[in-house]
Amino acid sequence: MNQLHVDHSLRRGFGLKSIDPLSKLVALFCAALLAMHWDKPIPLLIMLVSFVGLARYGAGMSWPRLGRRLRFIAVFGLPLFIITSMAAPTGEAIGAWGPLQITIKGTEYAAAITLRMFCLFLSSIIYIESTDPKDFVTVLTTRLKLPYRFVFGVSMALTFLPLLESEGRVARQARQLRFGRKPRGVGERLRMWRGNLAAIFTGAIRRVEQTAGSMESKGFGAYPVRSFLRGVEIGIAGYTLMVISVGVTACLWFV
Repeated sequence: MNQLHVDHSLRRGFGLKSIDPLSKLVALFCAALLAMHWDKPIPLLIMLVSFVGLARYGAGMSWPRLGRRLRFIAVFGLPLFIITSMAAPTGEAIGAWGPLQITIKGTEYAAAITLRMFCLFLSSIIYIESTDPKDFVTVLTTRLKLPYRFVFGVSMALTFLPLLESEGRVARQARQLRFGRKPRGVGERLRMWRGNLAAIFTGAIRRVEQTAGSMESKGFGAYPVRSFLRGVEIGIAGYTLMVISVGVTACLWFV
């Protein structure tokens, strides 16, 4: 039993990956509370910088991978910032285009909203990157007593997203090799994106069919409770993380 526990700890790795999912879930919830409570851009910017460092050195994400995640969030964040800046014209104006104007207060509010979205997205990505889906299912079912059917559904989503991303990247690279050059113009880029989406959709359907057949053969849902071969222990690092997260949130709530 001790050997199994040691092997399990080594498999989970170090940094955030060595901490149990429940402790990290408490920290994620505390971070979300602070992000939703703060309405100024400066503390949210500090939180975002902290999350970037945590993603790189705590979750072990490489800089290129982290950059791709931030660019994906920016696709939604930049339009949100522009629209919010124009839709909240309060205070002194710093620019105007006809009936539209941008004010200092409106820009600060838009920056806070956008940074909040970055923080929420990035903290969730850190949790996904540093958490084994099997441990996630085990701890939510055994510790929080949630229905295992619901927890398995969330777990499959966490498992499939990285797989579909990898398949989409391989399909895009294969299409670029067959094309012989980079796509030119809007038409070629749209055709490339359409082909990539079709490949991702086909892969998703195939994996859903395989997963459904596997779950049916194992009798998934036949019994009200489910046993697990391996449990998840909450160690000293987990308890420390929960105490620090709750304490820091309580202190910063009134700052």
